[in-house]
Amino acid sequence: MARKTIEQFMWAYQHIFRRSVNWALSQSLNLIGVDAAEPEVFLIGTLVDGGTRHPLCIEPEDGPIVPADFGQLDERALTLYRESPDSRMAFGDSRHHALKHREFLDRAYGAAIKEVLDVKLALDFTVSLPTRVEEHRVFTAVGLPHWVFDGAPQLTHEAEDNYRPITRSLVHGVVAEALRQCSLSLYLPDPSAIHAAPLDISKAAAKALTESAARLAGTVTGGQLFEGLNRLATTPYERRVGVGSLLLTAQTVQHVDCSLRFRKPVHVNETRALRKLLETSSRNGESLLTDGEVAFGLGRRKANYPESSQSVFQLVVAGNGAWELLHGEARLTAVEFGEPRLPVQQLRPERLNDMCSRLFEAPDSHALWGLARAASEAEHGTMLVISDSAADEATRLGSQAFLVEPTQLSAAGIRQVTAIDGGVLVDPSGTCYAIGVILDGMATTRGDRSRGSRYNSAVRYLASAKARGAHTVILLVSEDGMINLLPEMPPRISRSERDALVLDLREAAALEPVNAERFYNAYRRVEAKAFYLSQEQVDEVNWLMTDHWKRRMAAGGGIRLHENPLRVDPEMNEEYLLE
Repeated sequence: MARKTIEQFMWAYQHIFRRSVNWALSQSLNLIGVDAAEPEVFLIGTLVDGGTRHPLCIEPEDGPIVPADFGQLDERALTLYRESPDSRMAFGDSRHHALKHREFLDRAYGAAIKEVLDVKLALDFTVSLPTRVEEHRVFTAVGLPHWVFDGAPQLTHEAEDNYRPITRSLVHGVVAEALRQCSLSLYLPDPSAIHAAPLDISKAAAKALTESAARLAGTVTGGQLFEGLNRLATTPYERRVGVGSLLLTAQTVQHVDCSLRFRKPVHVNETRALRKLLETSSRNGESLLTDGEVAFGLGRRKANYPESSQSVFQLVVAGNGAWELLHGEARLTAVEFGEPRLPVQQLRPERLNDMCSRLFEAPDSHALWGLARAASEAEHGTMLVISDSAADEATRLGSQAFLVEPTQLSAAGIRQVTAIDGGVLVDPSGTCYAIGVILDGMATTRGDRSRGSRYNSAVRYLASAKARGAHTVILLVSEDGMINLLPEMPPRISRSERDALVLDLREAAALEPVNAERFYNAYRRVEAKAFYLSQEQVDEVNWLMTDHWKRRMAAGGGIRLHENPLRVDPEMNEEYLLE
């Protein structure tokens, strides 16, 4: 293959560096639980004063963005700078004044670049401050689909005291940290890769989110709260794992009822002492009060707490190295042995209703949601078993359950009966037939050895129930708060969405010359939705892959990657497609 000549030249390894950023960001997002995010990364260089090269360069130069798109960049950036309150700030030292206003102007350039990219590509872009590389000031721009940001639990405030920016979510934190690492790597001679591991990026994002919560609470932690919580969650007390909660709040406790205040607060680095105090707390009762630096008492959030203030946060320690950061009902991040993830989303009524409407003839969505919501609060976990053969199943399992007269349980009732071991058996109308049900079933290949007995017994029961012709949905609540809705049915998508993915791949495959990056980006999108493909589409996708490599090798490609051919999923049917 002929060596590629860089027309819009900034430095020799710019194309390798951009791919490195794309990979690091994709892997970091994957680590926190964001799949198929498909970031778009651009390097945009503006010529320094006195430079002799292209006035504006873009990497990749054969992508959807061209220099002409930024024809008004200087004018727009200057307008944004002049409209910003920052432009009117004065600093006593002349050198400091010049440096700060250079930064303010750079931020205006970044905002102007974002405006162009957002409109042109219909993505949500974040743009770094520039780093000088040879004769260009290089901005790194990262674009993600809007759903990636919108779907992450997040804070509503964007800045502390309307000035200092905060990390709003784990996703925002990952993007910001990746861009920060880009800037650091670009300072090195001939930069060819971002020098940060994906796990380090995700950890830094979680730390920034935790510190942002502390700042909104009105405290300054010195950056030690995140690691302090990791140690607390892994430290036993008298051979017991730590389970409890802390409230992150300022010591003025404006929105907290403080029932007990320590004369000598306990520092978050005093792990063993803090772990002992954790025994006095509970998730639904009194919590340890901390300002992020010390634990200073016991108390609980006031009933009239204005959530819009975002000034009191809950830190729930679930034991075995796990803890979570919450604000109100929003679970902002879950951390296990120091590795952060987006929390598994709590059950939504739309999801439960969608599944039940697909399996049962006339489910009572309102009644089932009330039972599911109450069951999800079970402190020690439970199972809500919804079966269209509930009456027969209760009789069959009578020796390993407590049979009850058919009853419509209230939310309070479901909380009572989930206090004992076993599941609650109801029909699609929400009528209860048995409590304390121990499920049976034959072992299957669908089990998960990383999960507990409750999960695997539910999987076995579902397989056996299906063989008996009984339609069943199980709401599984684990002791650590994880919620699963079984069977794990892929969500329904629109037929047009599926077909558009294949069309995009077809168009990418037809490009001349062969554009490997464009083709593989389109292929990965199709691969992620392979479950929904018809036999005809599977055959076309596999043919396009074969043809792509024939053309690519003919153009001089020396190494071929072999992809496993896609296959039609036997579970797929027309019910998964929406018109």
